Amino acid sequence: MSVRVGFTKFRQQMLEQELKGIEDMLPNLGVEQVILTGNMVSGDYSPDSRIDLIVVHKTDLCFGRRADFFSWHLDSIVAVDTQVYTPEEFETCRESLPALKMACETGRVIFNA
Repeated sequence: MSVRVGFTKFRQQMLEQELKGIEDMLPNLGVEQVILTGNMVSGDYSPDSRIDLIVVHKTDLCFGRRADFFSWHLDSIVAVDTQVYTPEEFETCRESLPALKMACETGRVIFNA
């Protein structure tokens, strides 16, 4: 049990360090807003915790391809999951999509242009 607890704390430190690096990159990527969600907000870390981000970004790419841009540019040693919405989609869907609504209510804004 102590090994898992120790690794979970180590994972938390890794995630926090990687998040700082990501926050430093965000101004250069043309994003409008980024919201941190998931385990890093709830504090419920596990060995497989990752960085979960809601990104508001002006793009012409289809929804399924938008995360590719951030997968390429947010070089990280931990998993980073991004859900990317255009500004128009974000305004329209933030109240109608339950998961997005919850992310907006419980998440932490880490970047706002």
